[in-house]
Amino acid sequence: MFFDEKGILNIDEFIVNNESFKKIMEDGIVTKEEIKAQSEKVVALLHDMEKKYSEAQLVEIKELLVESGVLYAVYNFYSIQSLNLNK
Repeated sequence: MFFDEKGILNIDEFIVNNESFKKIMEDGIVTKEEIKAQSEKVVALLHDMEKKYSEAQLVEIKELLVESGVLYAVYNFYSIQSLNLNK
């Protein structure tokens, strides 16, 4: 479900095939309104999850979200750092 046949996380494929992503990217421009709407969608999903899942499950979900956020942040930092080093 999460990994391809080589054991690599398929997140990029999941994102580009996601309807929200397709809709936001269809004109090639990301607006503040689209970011706000996507943020509201994520918050609504999290509120729904709080109602559906046990405390233990929510702890695991939180850990996944935090670690994914850390990966995203350090990858962006690395990319900026790499651009600065190549000047």
